[in-house]
Amino acid sequence: MSVLNKVESGYLQLMRILVLALATIVLVGVVVLGVSAVSDYNAKPATVSEAIDIKASAFKLDDDAAEGAGDDAAKQHPGAAKLEAALADVINKHGKTLLGASFQFDKAEVHELVIGALEDPDQGEPFLTSQTAYLDQVLGRADVAKQAKTSEAFYAIVNKVFVDYHMAYAAEKERISNAKDEAKLDASGKRSGVYISVYMIAALFSAFIMLVLLIVQIRIERSIRVMSEANVRA
Repeated sequence: MSVLNKVESGYLQLMRILVLALATIVLVGVVVLGVSAVSDYNAKPATVSEAIDIKASAFKLDDDAAEGAGDDAAKQHPGAAKLEAALADVINKHGKTLLGASFQFDKAEVHELVIGALEDPDQGEPFLTSQTAYLDQVLGRADVAKQAKTSEAFYAIVNKVFVDYHMAYAAEKERISNAKDEAKLDASGKRSGVYISVYMIAALFSAFIMLVLLIVQIRIERSIRVMSEANVRA
């Protein structure tokens, strides 16, 4: 009988250790889930850079030419004159370099293009500023210079740069918009996951309480057994 009591006592002791270990694991899980839930609850959309950087090296030459912009002196817009002058200066600089010192470009030729961009809510001054820099870089490329041997070829390339940049800029704007939407959805998904985490925390914490009660029960059982054995010996 004494051997059976010792074996039973050993099993109770082993059960106590296992329950303690399991309770500790459950408690750690509750803490980890709690920290994760708090982090997800405060989740914000990831920052998406709105900088549009279109590389001039991506410009490709072909035989297509776009129609030039007309003159519309009647339209006025704050800052238009400065932007027109900057664009015309780039065209004049490269025109003189490629076609000779006699080349002359009138900024009035880009008036309608500038006004149209300024009145477009998706473009505006940032578009024109970056487009001017892009045109400057493209016309400075050696492969482009080889193609611009005549006035007609030069203007065809300039017009194509305008068309290509417009398309690339619109594509970049759409990419940024999509990236922002994805960031918002990701943050929203994380916040929705908080509720699932709360349910899991509640379940794990309930299991933890049950395990603690089981430990108490095992200790009480052992104490009663010890007292019984003591009474038998007495």
